[in-house]
Amino acid sequence: MLRMLTLLAAVVWAEVLAGQTPEFKPRIVIDRVFPAITEVPIVDANQAQLGERELVLGVEIQGVARAYPINMLTGPRREIINDMLGQWPIAATW
Repeated sequence: MLRMLTLLAAVVWAEVLAGQTPEFKPRIVIDRVFPAITEVPIVDANQAQLGERELVLGVEIQGVARAYPINMLTGPRREIINDMLGQWPIAATW
């Protein structure tokens, strides 16, 4: 796999050096888009009920922190959480 990626990178780089840029052709991978979660329940860290081995995605900005359990960010209807952390808008995704 690494050899294939290296070869692909070499081909693209050669095209760039030759003045040819490959045409960007995006593909649709999923057939529908789910709206972002915007109403996030906030629970104080002392009251959070997480399993001992549960993974979280954490963020801290200027001393204000938040953790999002990974299980909130996975599943067929959950792709992204739009939230505010202090005065900063953030987007959490997994």
